[in-house]
Amino acid sequence: MTDFDDEYPDAQEPNLAMLLDRIEEIVANAKAMPLSASVLISRDEVLYLISAAKERFPLEMREAQWIIKERSEYLDRVSLEADEIVQEARTRAERLISKQEIVRQAQAGANRILVMAREDAARLRFDAEDYADQKLAELEIALAKVMKEIQAGREKLASSSSNDNPSIAAPEISPELEGEFPFDQDLS
Repeated sequence: MTDFDDEYPDAQEPNLAMLLDRIEEIVANAKAMPLSASVLISRDEVLYLISAAKERFPLEMREAQWIIKERSEYLDRVSLEADEIVQEARTRAERLISKQEIVRQAQAGANRILVMAREDAARLRFDAEDYADQKLAELEIALAKVMKEIQAGREKLASSSSNDNPSIAAPEISPELEGEFPFDQDLS
């Protein structure tokens, strides 16, 4: 359908940004029509790339949602592990209650482990949110580019249709001279 695969033979599956870059490249490098602000582009190629970009868009959203879900599951797992560690520390402390110092050390160890687990959970939450935010920002940039291209295309269409001047028409040839002049320059 397109020569995208020919230009990027090493790419297994082009991502959304690659597809949008290719659309931008096609529009930017399109040949201008003589005496016009319009350009010629391959409709099939651009439509194919837009379709492929639409297919990738939900994929990237699913990836971001997956990251958020995985982060939530990890936080739940870490919290559960922390609770188990605290419970284990309490159980040990209860068994060794007769010796006050041992109980105190166990509680301090459990608290240290709990603090470390909470710090790890907070760090992982921050990392996951940062990653999700980064992916969403990339998606926002890609969508902004597409919107700019769409808006520019619509503006070009609007300006080209308003530039069409119906008052300029082809010269009329009288019926008796019809067929006499093979070229327009012969009319003057």
